[in-house]
Amino acid sequence: MKHLLASLLVPCVILALLIAACSEDDPTGPNDLGGETNLELTQVGQEFPISISVPGTQSILSELKDSIVITANDGGIVTMRGIVGFDSAWVRGLEAELGISALPIPSKRAILETYMQRFGAVIDSTDKQAMTMRVDAKLKVTSEGMQEFVSSGGDLSRPFTIVKYDMNVGDSWEFTDADGVKITRTVVSKSTTDDYEVGFWYLKVIKVEETREDPLMEKITYVTNHKFGLVGVHMLTKTGKEIKTIVFPPTL
Repeated sequence: MKHLLASLLVPCVILALLIAACSEDDPTGPNDLGGETNLELTQVGQEFPISISVPGTQSILSELKDSIVITANDGGIVTMRGIVGFDSAWVRGLEAELGISALPIPSKRAILETYMQRFGAVIDSTDKQAMTMRVDAKLKVTSEGMQEFVSSGGDLSRPFTIVKYDMNVGDSWEFTDADGVKITRTVVSKSTTDDYEVGFWYLKVIKVEETREDPLMEKITYVTNHKFGLVGVHMLTKTGKEIKTIVFPPTL
C-alpha cells in the first residue's frame, strides 16, 4: 500500500490530458474527429508543467511540480510521458488527506490495482525514500479536438474523444470502456469570455463532466481550450474534496 497514493496521482497528472467518449458504433458521432494534426502544441519534446491543489487547504498534493513530456508523434497520435517522484512519508500523508488510512490492506491493494491497471502505471519502489511512478499514454490531438486510447485499453482502432470544440452545453454521450465500465460524459459549460485562470492568463474553455463507477472519485471535470487543448482537470472525491490540476501548455 506504500504505492497506493502514487497511483492516485495518475488522474491528476495524466488524466489532465485524457478521456471522454461516445457511441463506438456511430462513425459520424462524437468519436469522428478530423482537423489538422501538425500542431506546434504536440511536437516531440514539448513539456507541459502541472500544478495540483485542493482549494481551501494546504494540500500535500501542492508539493508536486512535475510535468508531462511528448515523447512521440505519429500523424497526430502522440505519446505523453509523466513521471512523479515521492517517498513513503508523502504517501502516508496523502492517504490521510484522502481519508483512506484506516482501510484494511486488501481494500487499499484493490484500489491500487484498479488505478495501476487503468492507466498502465509503472512504479519503482526500490528506494522507499525516492520512489517514482511513470505513466505513458497515447492520445490524438487535432485542431478540432482531442481523443484518448486509455479507455480502450490502448487499442488505437477505438479512440474516445476528450472534446470536440464545436460541442455545445448539454451534449452528452455514453460508452463502455475495455473493463466493461459504463462512462457518461456531458458538456456542462462553454465560455463566452476569458474566464478560466491558467497562471497569468485567462482563457475561454469548455468543461466536460464525467461520471463512472470509481473507488475514490465522484466525478471528474475536464477543462479544454480550442487552441491549447486540455488545460485543467477538477476531480471531486467521494469525501467531497476537490483536487484541481492546472496544465500549462508550452505554447501559451
